[in-house]
Amino acid sequence: MALILQVVAIMICLISFGECVHVLLGDPVTFPEIENCPINDSGKLSKVENHRISPVAVRERGVWKPVGNYEDRGIHGAPFAFNSTVYTDTGLYELGCGGREHTIHLSVLIGFEESVSEGGPAKLLCYYTKVQHVHSIRWEKGQETVLELNVSSGEVTYGPASDGTQSLSPDGKLGDYSLLFNRVLPEHPGDYFCSVRTNGARQGWGDPAAVRLRIRSSPDRTTPTEVVEEVGSTTSTETKSTTEEEQIGTWAAVAITAAVVFVIVAPSVLLLRWFLKSTCSRTRTTYRGEGNADEGLLNGNPLKPMSALALKSKDNHI
Repeated sequence: MALILQVVAIMICLISFGECVHVLLGDPVTFPEIENCPINDSGKLSKVENHRISPVAVRERGVWKPVGNYEDRGIHGAPFAFNSTVYTDTGLYELGCGGREHTIHLSVLIGFEESVSEGGPAKLLCYYTKVQHVHSIRWEKGQETVLELNVSSGEVTYGPASDGTQSLSPDGKLGDYSLLFNRVLPEHPGDYFCSVRTNGARQGWGDPAAVRLRIRSSPDRTTPTEVVEEVGSTTSTETKSTTEEEQIGTWAAVAITAAVVFVIVAPSVLLLRWFLKSTCSRTRTTYRGEGNADEGLLNGNPLKPMSALALKSKDNHI
């Protein structure tokens, strides 16, 4: 059933607009080549706007070349491509080659980015309120259908871009038709588009119309460790240098203090010694001159007692 709906939608798009291509603003876009167009046949690509045709590129010997206002944005080669898109690139294009023409409808959309961790859940936002005027809401990854909601019946059908891990928000009555992921796998990142449809043909876009899903890169565990070690090593070196400087400063302060003390104290000590020595010398001289009986005591030699014979001789003399 989903495949039938997709084929019908493609046929309606081809009848009304030709081939439908959508891309995020700023991304490159490649225009499809007309099949079985001989290499030597000339061709042209033009944009149709306001009943006016503006040349975009010409084909010569199988190679497309940008012309006019597109010379600085077009890529030479086959098929033709824009190196980046601008918002005004949205519109209808006519591609002609070998007498055959092909119509392309290009939609340049403003997208939002959603970054999530691998294995974690994700919600790609899409809102729309006037659902009574549309038949379905479709999510696509690139140009492939992920899932589509039938507004009337509430039935959800899954397309080739679904792997069963996606679902639609249950808050559709509140205008929320966001795409939900139970867990994001490595194959899920890409550009997702939300559109509203009537009879299989795109009638408009949701809000926002596009979301770019990315997996948030995990931090490298080796690099931070090395950085921490380097930082730690640097800090250790700086700390060591600071300690050495402090030690040198301390020793310098001690040396200066010692020098100051020596300069101040040493003369005082010498002066004191000279004063004491001088005082002692004067004292000894005084004792010797007066014949003091205590001189022996002052000189450290105690007087010896006189013998009895000596006393008797002294008495007889008297």
